Amino acid sequence: MELRSPRTFIMAAAAAGLGLLTAGAATALPAAGDAGPLGCTNADLRGTFGFTAQGVTLPGSPVPPPLQGAFASSGLSTFDGRGHFTLTATNSFNGFVQGPGVVTGTYEVNGDCTYTSQSDSGVTFRAAIVSGGDELLILQTTPGVVVSGVARRQGRRRDRSPDLESPPRRCDASAIRGTYGFLANGVAGPLHGVGTVAFDRGGGFTLTATRSVNGTLDPEPLTLIGTYAFTEGCAFRMSFDVGFNFTATIVGEGREIVFIQTDPGTTLIVRATRQST
Repeated sequence: MELRSPRTFIMAAAAAGLGLLTAGAATALPAAGDAGPLGCTNADLRGTFGFTAQGVTLPGSPVPPPLQGAFASSGLSTFDGRGHFTLTATNSFNGFVQGPGVVTGTYEVNGDCTYTSQSDSGVTFRAAIVSGGDELLILQTTPGVVVSGVARRQGRRRDRSPDLESPPRRCDASAIRGTYGFLANGVAGPLHGVGTVAFDRGGGFTLTATRSVNGTLDPEPLTLIGTYAFTEGCAFRMSFDVGFNFTATIVGEGREIVFIQTDPGTTLIVRATRQST
């Protein structure tokens, strides 16, 4: 198949539903350490969650050959407690970045607080709910796809009632105040990194990182600066002065931020956690 336009294949893959990893968590789970049957239902899966996912797509998957290979995804998913979800995600198919795009689908929660879900285009997933309902471990079950991810609740649970989830108090510069430690993972390259990123209230940030790129370690930590601007849904864009670009999503009331690099040719995911409260 001739690669006439990356966008042609990106949209074909999006139509197949790949890379749009569902994410969510149950809100009526027992606290950590509780024993006995869980008895979860669809009503227990409600709210908005930020997620990241990584893996590879292989021959035999619905993804066209030019897009097969390293994969990364990040975004938000919302569950209504009645078996339906809406997901917004930015994806990188072998370095071809697509999105953000919106996908809808259905889900069914099992009594043991696992669940299965399916997008309207037919892509399927299975997940395990952990951390008292604030986190989800997800596997995409489409043949030819080896992708897994983690989702964390964006707002707060005021109690165990699924109707009493509070949204994040703010989605502005005050929500990401301070310094975060981060870990970066890129399937292609490969590239891994660790460091800190500090956000100011004026729309600027400073990032310091040490990277291993294809096994070669940076001789000393790199310090980079840039700007950020909020969009919608507690998401914001980061633009580095050196030309890198990321889309980021706030989770856990600002305790964590998840990022995906949106530059062509990249499949980099970053998870950052605030260093102090």
